Amino acid sequence: MASSKKLTPVEQLAEVSPDASRAFQQLRKAVLDAGPLDHHTCELIVLGAMVTAGLEGSFKTHARRLLKDKVSAAALRQAVLVTFAATTSFSQMMAGLRWVDEITAET
Repeated sequence: MASSKKLTPVEQLAEVSPDASRAFQQLRKAVLDAGPLDHHTCELIVLGAMVTAGLEGSFKTHARRLLKDKVSAAALRQAVLVTFAATTSFSQMMAGLRWVDEITAET
């Protein structure tokens, strides 16, 4: 019987090409390890980029991981807010704030 668990994009890629999935994960780790920023700061930057691109599902996945790592909802909201008037429209920034509220309401 097939599992009802929804696969992550990396897991889906691994089904098609395990080598590509491993290479993607290695690249991601290399990028995160490339400079002085800590992991949480890097992930907050990623959240800002996801808000700007309108990637709700990816945003929520990364935001949930941060909340699980004890990063505050206030920090997630600031990561959204700092995109406003720089790269993100008012409506997209507000959507990001709503996404934070939706995932914090899950717990």
